[in-house]
Amino acid sequence: MAETAIINQSRISDQVYQYLHGEIIEGRLLPGQRISPDELAERLKISKMPIKEAIERLAGEGLLDVQSRRGTFVTSLDPTELAETFEVRCALEVLAGKLAVRHITKPDLERLRELIALMDKSTGKEDVRRHLDQNAEFHELIITRSGNRKLFETWRRLRTPIHVAGIHSRTDDWIDRVSREQREHRAIVRALEQRDPSAVEQAITSHIMRASGSLVEDVERVVRQAD
Repeated sequence: MAETAIINQSRISDQVYQYLHGEIIEGRLLPGQRISPDELAERLKISKMPIKEAIERLAGEGLLDVQSRRGTFVTSLDPTELAETFEVRCALEVLAGKLAVRHITKPDLERLRELIALMDKSTGKEDVRRHLDQNAEFHELIITRSGNRKLFETWRRLRTPIHVAGIHSRTDDWIDRVSREQREHRAIVRALEQRDPSAVEQAITSHIMRASGSLVEDVERVVRQAD
């Protein structure tokens, strides 16, 4: 019953998009799970058109997989696609970091250090989402300071499947990797503070590609267990 409150008089398809996006990102809809437009329309008390529009938008972002004659499913995790996404993300973040060297401020650097401190505290087994959110804010601040809106828009689309993979595939030993991750974060902040584009490139590349290897390995393990 409470779910009907999601829908108000603003553009309904946008609200359905936000609702489904949140369900996927928060892990209430799992990779491979089927989405029924008919069931959604009945539950949310709306027509199927805005649901179709929202599904098309989410499919365009890679969160939903629309299969003719089979239905609509939350996109399953694929190690190869995830690795390719990380490669593109790395290129974008390196460019963003180099551009951010011109715009980063002292308060920005202070916030980056605050986020590192928060991540140091978010290392319990129940802290996966909190840690991921703090990590995302760390990277998003740098992307924002690039001053390039197109870069930011592209990066956000790539970030989503990585975030979903992190929620559903991160194994308990992720906690053991935090100390290395945090050293990498501090190296990025130092390079930005020194306004050294070469050091920024090296620090970001090392961090993103190490993170890629770790998460792809986790996804491969989950896929093997599911077979």
